Amino acid sequence: MIIRANTATQAKHSNSITIKKKSLRCPIQEDIIKAVLFDVDGTILRSHGAGKQSMMEAASQVFSTTGEMETFNFQGKTDPFILYRSLEMEGFSPEEIDLAIPRFKELYFKILEYNLKNLGAELLPGLMDVLNALDMEPSIICGLLTGNFRGGAMRKLDYFGLFNRFSVGVYGDDTWDRNQMPLIASNRIRDDLGEEVLSSDITIIGDTIYDIECGREFGAKTIAVATGWTDADELKSHNPDFFFHDLSDTNAVMNAIKASIDTIHV
Repeated sequence: MIIRANTATQAKHSNSITIKKKSLRCPIQEDIIKAVLFDVDGTILRSHGAGKQSMMEAASQVFSTTGEMETFNFQGKTDPFILYRSLEMEGFSPEEIDLAIPRFKELYFKILEYNLKNLGAELLPGLMDVLNALDMEPSIICGLLTGNFRGGAMRKLDYFGLFNRFSVGVYGDDTWDRNQMPLIASNRIRDDLGEEVLSSDITIIGDTIYDIECGREFGAKTIAVATGWTDADELKSHNPDFFFHDLSDTNAVMNAIKASIDTIHV
């Protein structure tokens, strides 16, 4: 476990994201004080390459090329960023890609459903126990912070019937820049629930250095988990507030989520 001090000032301008009504499994009360935002791939689940394969198949049909996707490192990147960077080398402009994204999404989601059925997916260790423990904490909002397009995240999570376990979602549809996502989440919680959730009351759980980076930049607490494709030592070298090899120690994970950022010491 890594424990490190972290402070920052909360930004104030607003963006738009998708939010679903809170389910009974994660009740919201008026005394909300914290939010926990999970990454999807490598943190909640593994989809055995279904996401990348589906994006490549959809790109091939819509753009007649997969660009640099075959060799592009998807880890921690948002879906629109992957599209832009992979296709710009083939001469596509951002404007051309933007015009084709609706058709790309339509195909991608259909192909992803098919590939998930054929390739399968697995939940990562400890995830369900942590979600169940969070269900017992009415003052903690359960949410997503993921580079997936919303439709992709929904299909991956609903392979396990989990999409409705998360009330707030920030997705690749909202921004290509992961570092903007915590602010979007904070503003949406404020606007939808009438609550000011301080940056220090947000915990971001993820498996890449980019999850750590986006949380630190916003002043949120970061929990790194080595269930993805990033080496544990590399994750630790980026100084998350807490580090776990996986989420199987429910009590330790919950203590990290509940810890005040002001009490975390070097």
